[in-house]
Amino acid sequence: MIACALAAVVALGSVAAGSVADVRVDAYRQAASLEAVGTVTGHAREERRRPGDIERPLVGTVVTLVPHSSALLARLEEIRTHARDSASAYRASGRALRLAREAYEKALWEAGAADFVRASVVDAAGGFRMEDLPAGAWLLIATRSVFTDRASPRIAKRERETYAPALRLRGFNVVSVWVRALTVSAGRTEEVELMDRNVWFTGIEEERALDAGP
Repeated sequence: MIACALAAVVALGSVAAGSVADVRVDAYRQAASLEAVGTVTGHAREERRRPGDIERPLVGTVVTLVPHSSALLARLEEIRTHARDSASAYRASGRALRLAREAYEKALWEAGAADFVRASVVDAAGGFRMEDLPAGAWLLIATRSVFTDRASPRIAKRERETYAPALRLRGFNVVSVWVRALTVSAGRTEEVELMDRNVWFTGIEEERALDAGP
């Protein structure tokens, strides 16, 4: 089962070397040098369940902005599309989405564009804000993880002493992901509302650790 899950991660998470070939990084640099910059602000909240309820802030949601990449967006869509192909694919989906984003961010760093990877964390009021963004097309990827403790039984001492160390399930994160394509304009503020009802994808990411015994 673990082997199948790992295979699914490899299949879903393989990003074509995290290429930035489809991104005109120089256009963002030029906009920054001309001080043609804008702001992205917004909120992340739970929808009211009943009239009179308050909208609870989704505190801790991580909001990332990167230069728009059609290749990255297509990869994320591909992962989402195939996440329901099998139980293994679904278990790998949360990790696969994270790896795709991280690979693209790494490629930006290697291209000397690390300053175009922006991130913010939703605060206690449910808000986030990112300023001085070069005018152009951006991709917003927001992620919220909620851990569920679902530890699998410990491996018997005899098996632990006989076989190679095994990875034991500690639990899993329920991962909510929002993906938005944005256009930042000079001197303007783009507002984004992230709600639990408009989540782009919900998957899981398992957490495993070596079973070291009691």
